Amino acid sequence: MAQPLDRRSDRELVELCNRGDRDEAVQGFETLYRRHRDYVTRVALRFGADRDAAVDVLQETFLYLLKKFPPTGEGLVLTAQLRSLLYPVAKNLTLSSLRQHARLDDSEEFDPDRLPAPGGTDPAERDAARLSSALARLSAERREVLLLRFVDDMSLQDIADTLSIPLGTVKSRLHLAVRELRESPEIKDFGKP
Repeated sequence: MAQPLDRRSDRELVELCNRGDRDEAVQGFETLYRRHRDYVTRVALRFGADRDAAVDVLQETFLYLLKKFPPTGEGLVLTAQLRSLLYPVAKNLTLSSLRQHARLDDSEEFDPDRLPAPGGTDPAERDAARLSSALARLSAERREVLLLRFVDDMSLQDIADTLSIPLGTVKSRLHLAVRELRESPEIKDFGKP
């Protein structure tokens, strides 16, 4: 049976986890988990985790969050979106997991957004392959900012907070990524057979 939609904000739910009685805190945490589990899984998959590793990262990310709340932690104060906290945790846990399982060689530059190029003759598949190819040409830093903005729908300030970089750097990377995509041959031919 589907859970009813909880209209409380993440900030209200976090506050409930911080100060509510046990049952309220559990309900608040479960709501946060349901609301953000797909996002955390997508982040793990984006950085190269397979499905099983992504589930592990999901569990570890929410365990990290759970430990922030009483009685084990001192509580959590949200100063930005909850995703701004979850993103770096999920990213770092994924990269650590990949290193730990020897799927990542530290001597190589890691490209966190390896995008598989779909094949086939279907125009939609061709366009997806072109877009994947164009995104793959971007530097990891520019691609990360671009995906956080347009896929994860984060504000520029939230991206800056999430990545711990100045807002100007976010704007610059995003501007350069968009300009580079516009100039890429794959995008210029987008939608053409």
